[in-house]
Parts: sequence; C-alpha cells; structure tokens
Amino acid sequence: MYPMLVLLGLAALLGASQGSTDCYGSVSGIETTGASCKTAKPEGLSYCGVKASETIAERDLEAMAQYKTLIEEVGKKLCVEPAIIAGIISRESHAGTILKDGWGDNGNGFGLMQVDKNSHTPVGAWNSEAHITQGTDILVSMIKTIQAKFPSWTKDQQLKGGISAYNAGPNNVQTYDGMDIGTTHDDYANDVSARAQYYKKHGY
Repeated sequence: MYPMLVLLGLAALLGASQGSTDCYGSVSGIETTGASCKTAKPEGLSYCGVKASETIAERDLEAMAQYKTLIEEVGKKLCVEPAIIAGIISRESHAGTILKDGWGDNGNGFGLMQVDKNSHTPVGAWNSEAHITQGTDILVSMIKTIQAKFPSWTKDQQLKGGISAYNAGPNNVQTYDGMDIGTTHDDYANDVSARAQYYKKHGY
C-alpha cells in the first residue's frame, strides 16, 4: 500500500503544478503608475497613467487575439502569466502591427517581443511560438537575476523588476521605486504591468 500512496501523492503534486503560470509572482499584485506622458503622447492620448496603459492595451486587443493560444501555451510551459507576455507584446510591437517584415527598432528588434539581435540570436518566425518562447525565456532569466539581486523583495516586486530588466538590463534596476529610471520613456515596467493587468481581466 505504502508505495502506491506515495505515487498517488506524487501524481497529485504534479497535477497541481502542471500548467501553472505563477512561478514568478502575479501581475495582479503589482502596484503600478502606468504609462508616462512620454509613452501616452505619441499614442495621441491627452492623459497618462494606468488609464493610458489600458487604452493602448485595449487598442491592441484585437490584434493580440490571434496570438492568444500561443501566448497561453508558452505561459504554461515556462510558468509565466500569459497576461505578462501579452503586456510586453503590446508595449514592444502593438501585437505586431507596427513591425516591418517582423522587425522593429530600426532593424534591431525582432518579432512580437522585440528580441534584440545585438544581444541574442533570434529564434523562429517573428510571430511564432518559438519566438514567444525565446522572449519569455529572456524575461525569466531577468526575473531570476533580480531575485538574486534583491532577495528581500516580494515575488511580485521581483517580477516587476524583471520586467524592467527585460527592457534595460538588470544593472539598470537599482531600487524598487526607481527601477524604471533609464528604461524607454522611464516607465517600462509600470506601463507593461498596467497593460498586463488589463489583459488578465480580458482572459489572458
């Protein structure tokens, strides 16, 4: 009997963790100020903050829908909330709508998640599961670096730090409150987090 009980217990444990997406915290627990005016203004918005992030995310919702299944698959595979991946895709490429032949950032950024060709060798087609996996793997490595750098931060704080590092590198993250100073428009983690919270409310 005993070995069977152990096996059953193991199966239950595996079942609980399989398909999990919260290994690195949850975007719902992140405090965010949303998009800066430097991000909102080029989008034609007269307001900034979380409301601006939500408006931009909403605009990308339809284009994002075609990648939803891929985003969810990668999220389950790498134990990252799909909403966070969607938030990055919205920020980086407006769900692919601003890319030219899959490229952005003057030909330096590749794909939906804008993998920098100067730091990484792009994998897969620009809108493929392989690409989203590569981008999310980079995010996970950044989160792990921030976890080691700031062990006293909460899981959700480390997650936010990892999002910031995805844009400007882990060395740029010096303090929790100042983590976005030095990122694009000085709001990367706050904007992505607010967009991700929007996507989480909309089924991601």
